Amino acid sequence: DGTFYYVMELLPGMALDDVVKNFGSLPPARVVHLLIQICSALREAHAMGLIHRDIKPANIFLSQRGGVYDVAKLLDFGLVKEGNERAEPGAKYGSFSGTPLYMSPEQASAYDEVDGRADIYSLGAVAYYLLTGETPFTSRNVLELLAAHQNMEVVPPSQLNAEILIDLDQILLKCMAKQPELRYQS
Repeated sequence: DGTFYYVMELLPGMALDDVVKNFGSLPPARVVHLLIQICSALREAHAMGLIHRDIKPANIFLSQRGGVYDVAKLLDFGLVKEGNERAEPGAKYGSFSGTPLYMSPEQASAYDEVDGRADIYSLGAVAYYLLTGETPFTSRNVLELLAAHQNMEVVPPSQLNAEILIDLDQILLKCMAKQPELRYQS
């Protein structure tokens, strides 16, 4: 009859931010299991030229599908940007899109071009949170958070959780390199 509607998948489970809030940090092996799935979702999005721009624990849902637990679903592509898309004509200098706690330095600068490596930084920040129960940087002030992502070095997560092996530590720190060219490129 011309009525607009859309269908959403019913997902039993909870978002990763709720998992950590309710149960604390996750064991490294479980985090790696989830990261592999999220990386696959990002690889597919990036292959289609889509940059998510809001990777955060609230946008990753932990579900049960077909009797399999710990199925990670990447949600909320509301801030997605096509890779070849230029800044919107109405966008003002000094504005940004994303969640400051998990935002890449280039997103925080509000004027640099953003590509898939920004999502990789944010995924590293999410992994940091999952492993430690803490965000890489904290502040009540959004500008301080943005400046921290641009200028402050991340405390290695292994200093907050002794269960994290040096290999995983190095992977997360590389994901969160300040310069996109120093991060994993895909």
